[in-house]
Amino acid sequence: MRPHPRPARLALAAAGSVLLALGATAPSQAATWRDAPAPTLGDRATTRIVGGTVLPDTTQAPYTVAVQTIFEGDNVGGCSGTILDPTHVLTAAHCVVEENGTRATPDQVAVAAGTVDVTTPQGRATGAVKGVATIRVHPRYSAGGFFDDAAVLTLSTPLDFSVPTIQPLAMVRSGTNVSPGRSVRVSGFGITGANAGDFGRLRAVNVRSVIGGSACANTAPGAFLCTQGTRKGACSGDSGGTATIGSGTARRLIGVTDIADSNCQGLNFFANVAAPEIRTFIDAAVAEQDLTPAQTPLAPRGGRSIKISGTARVGRTVTCRRGSWSAGTKFRYAFLLDRGTRQRNRGFRTKRTYTVRSADRGWKVFCAVEVRNAGGQGISVASNSRTVR
Repeated sequence: MRPHPRPARLALAAAGSVLLALGATAPSQAATWRDAPAPTLGDRATTRIVGGTVLPDTTQAPYTVAVQTIFEGDNVGGCSGTILDPTHVLTAAHCVVEENGTRATPDQVAVAAGTVDVTTPQGRATGAVKGVATIRVHPRYSAGGFFDDAAVLTLSTPLDFSVPTIQPLAMVRSGTNVSPGRSVRVSGFGITGANAGDFGRLRAVNVRSVIGGSACANTAPGAFLCTQGTRKGACSGDSGGTATIGSGTARRLIGVTDIADSNCQGLNFFANVAAPEIRTFIDAAVAEQDLTPAQTPLAPRGGRSIKISGTARVGRTVTCRRGSWSAGTKFRYAFLLDRGTRQRNRGFRTKRTYTVRSADRGWKVFCAVEVRNAGGQGISVASNSRTVR
């Protein structure tokens, strides 16, 4: 996971980059896991869970695995991932592709499931270490970029789901929207602080989804899901890990851990598995199919320069200026009213004007723009407001 505003990738020691070839395959082999000193962070810090809880066993997150990649020069990269089915694990593209665009070969990658501690042979022996037969990366992913940071690993041999410590996780339905303020649970093997060296133990933390404001304004909830935590969140080594909504048997995968604030204690970005731009690739990869970029729809981008204009007086109208977008076709507008701890939302409609009411006097009025296309949905909030008189 990468920090913001100086984004750092959340994979330990391994730089992210593009997998331009559609599917790399290696013969089935015995999986090995290399014991190595704690990876150094460098410029692209790997993500870990900050301010979270160490899980006593994997039954609380039996779907979250550790991913190790041995790049050229014996550069050991630490990441996390999510079990989709017996032979497929979802992770971040930058966990298996170097920043210069060189992709790892399957024999350079190993997956450890069913353990809360991959730092020792004894810890890994409580679960299962699997080799990788095939690596597929989102065809739109660009080395060092943030968009479409998703990869699917096909394991050399299936995982055993007869034990509660190793289980798959279903994804949310494609097109699902996560409302602001919803609890999102993040799990991974990452470090516990920007300068920590404790990668390798499974942790979890609860944060809140956000839409609009800061860096999320131009991305959510299309290609990205964004969350905000106070002194907590994902960090290096959590890259590729698991962001979920719901609870119990209704818990579902919503995001793949990607980016973090530089101190790993605030804003997190995730590849949004509900967005068709991301989901189309995942579904095809699980079906062992390769896609070209043109076969994955592009979610809306942009949302810059959105503003509310007009005089905010009772009986007058204000207008929402939709700003600059790309890849968007259908627009709707919402007018939001704020008064301290109280808020009102008029909901999204095709009409971009709002007639101020007497009950709005003393409230601040904002606007938001929603744009949809085949790749997903984008929402951005105006950078200004008007106080109703």
